[in-house]
Amino acid sequence: MLFQNFGRGGFLKVATYAAITFSAYICVGLNRSYTAFLNHYLSEPDSIIKITDEQKSWLASSIGYLSPVGSLFSGTVMDFFGRKVFLSMIFIPFAISWLTISLAKSYTVLLLGMMLQGLGGGMSSCVSVYISEISSREHRGALLGFITVAYNCGVLICNLLNYNFMWNVSSIVCLCISITFMAVTITFLPESPVWLHSKGRTEEAIEILSSLRGADRDKLESEIKDMEKRTREPIKTTFSQTFKNIRKAWKQLLVITVLFVLMQHTGYSIMIAYTLLVFDRLNLPLDSSKITVLYSTFGFISSFTTPIFMHRFGRKTVLSVSSLGMAIAMVIVGVYEELFYYESTKMYVWIVPIAFYVYVFACNTGVYPIGFIIGGEVFPTEVRGTMNGIYGVFSSIYWVSTLKLYPKVMFYFGIKTMIWSFAVSSFILCLYGKFLLPETKGKTLNEIQEQYFQRKKPTGKDVPQSTA
Repeated sequence: MLFQNFGRGGFLKVATYAAITFSAYICVGLNRSYTAFLNHYLSEPDSIIKITDEQKSWLASSIGYLSPVGSLFSGTVMDFFGRKVFLSMIFIPFAISWLTISLAKSYTVLLLGMMLQGLGGGMSSCVSVYISEISSREHRGALLGFITVAYNCGVLICNLLNYNFMWNVSSIVCLCISITFMAVTITFLPESPVWLHSKGRTEEAIEILSSLRGADRDKLESEIKDMEKRTREPIKTTFSQTFKNIRKAWKQLLVITVLFVLMQHTGYSIMIAYTLLVFDRLNLPLDSSKITVLYSTFGFISSFTTPIFMHRFGRKTVLSVSSLGMAIAMVIVGVYEELFYYESTKMYVWIVPIAFYVYVFACNTGVYPIGFIIGGEVFPTEVRGTMNGIYGVFSSIYWVSTLKLYPKVMFYFGIKTMIWSFAVSSFILCLYGKFLLPETKGKTLNEIQEQYFQRKKPTGKDVPQSTA
């Protein structure tokens, strides 16, 4: 292990491994924003590939078609063969996809390449599991918060590439990025000590944990006991046992599924996929391409606040405040459009892009990162990978459906209707975060299970006393 003697362990070493892991989310960000410029370029008169408006919507949502397959596959691989094997495999579909896109001469080949992106995107739904398992309870929130930084970094890189180069040239650069990240992941990452311990490889797990913390075994007593408490015996990697464990995690799945549905309807994913189209439809006297680049730039910069908020405040507070900020921003845009949409001379036009910048800032503060990380915290060890995969299947299907739905909402009901729907969904998400989301900050993964999802066994105080 090349990083075995790096520094003295502790936060610096764990942060290094987390940074390597985040490269998967950079690749996700690259493909999420690619279609925004791709559809724009393919609409130009001199485009070598001609597409219709209907084909544009298929391209925009195509990265979700194979996401369920990637999610289900990754969860199984992660639990059966280990976290590192899974993390190394994520970049393969990304690399094949970018190669296919760069060589595309027809709409069909281009669509196939974009669909392969979804395979890697679906697999990424389980990345937070690894970071959750190598982090201490004190640093888990801050490290998981950097997922948003990585994702927005990918979005920004993609937009900058497509703003300056043609879509096929950008895809070659993205291919090189994917191959580089895969090589680094294979070379440097250690296996998760939690997974090793769950498979009965106790000494190897403790050795890696000691390396991660930069501490001797006797100073890791509490963490070792926490692992032993959850997995007293090696977890059997059989399909029958896995199915039994899956049935015990339905509450966790329900919690994060509702969270995802509400989060999707706040509109952030829609804005990423249809940024240029949305700004065009707002009927503003502004350059939509420049606004799109500035939008992604602000998203990347603002995402650096995510680890700070995730470290200092609880998940419930962060989600509630950030979704409320998104709602207020969308109300401002909605009111402005109601007043000035049909006006030939628009006053205070700067209000709309500023409101969208507030919207993306608020989203990156809590809504989007919590949607990414919560699955890595709430599921039990024995099916953490598998359940994240199942969650990824549902979220991918729902995500594709909304990507197909919202353009129709925009075309048939108008952009104003879409903006108001974002505002209402953000308000509902605020209430969900305040009253229903489990609080995971400052708790070990085992403590989260005990406090929120396990049936409490009756104690002596709970047993009725005889009055005889």
